[in-house]
Amino acid sequence: MSGGAVAIAVDGARLHGEWCAGPVAGRPALVFLHDGLGSVATWRGLPGRLGRRLGVGAFAYDRWGYGRSDGRVPFPVDFIEQEAARLADIRRIAGIADHAVVGHSDGGTIALLYAARNPAGLKATVSVSSHVHRDPLAEAHLKRIGNHAAEGSLPAWMARFHGDKATDVASCWSATWLEIFAADWNIAPALEEIAGPLLALHGENDAHGVAEQLHSIARAVPHADARLLPGIDHFPHLEDPEGTEAEIAAFLADTLDLQGG
Repeated sequence: MSGGAVAIAVDGARLHGEWCAGPVAGRPALVFLHDGLGSVATWRGLPGRLGRRLGVGAFAYDRWGYGRSDGRVPFPVDFIEQEAARLADIRRIAGIADHAVVGHSDGGTIALLYAARNPAGLKATVSVSSHVHRDPLAEAHLKRIGNHAAEGSLPAWMARFHGDKATDVASCWSATWLEIFAADWNIAPALEEIAGPLLALHGENDAHGVAEQLHSIARAVPHADARLLPGIDHFPHLEDPEGTEAEIAAFLADTLDLQGG
């Protein structure tokens, strides 16, 4: 089974889920969480490739407000925390028991908060380009996106991935994060509860997040495998697809006791 769509009804919203690599009986599944302006499609095939490489299922979904899921206006100020809490229900609906979570940017932050809950069945977590506290580079990016949304000058790929929700996604996302940062948001202390294996990746040249984000994760979770990626910006899986896939695959093959990494 590959490419099978899954309709998810949770908390009054209809979400689009997708098996990018079909589930494999008796083996854990990988759950992918997209970035703040992303969707299942913006992973550009990474879930399916990793699933097939490791011989496990790979499941991704569009969060509430994004892609082919229901729209959401506005985003609540605690939307990141809500997404971490909602993930257990989404997994249950998709029929996923043992699993690992892979998240990029906002998705990585959600993955970290989810891992801090130490939910049943979670075997490993991968965080890529995540934010765990206020960040001047991120704030500058948020303001740019907000201005583009207000001026009607968003890049064409936003409409390609989000359809007529593109402006709402950009404006709600940027405004809500600016409000969150203004309150000196910092989840690093909560991450001290993470007990399971964690791989944290951050680009050396990330224009959307300072390297201190990675260092904060490493301090909060001393057993984490935290890696600063030389010459990489905010999208490691797009800038170095083969290298990033290999790093994640090797970590998951080891922590999940799989062959093929």
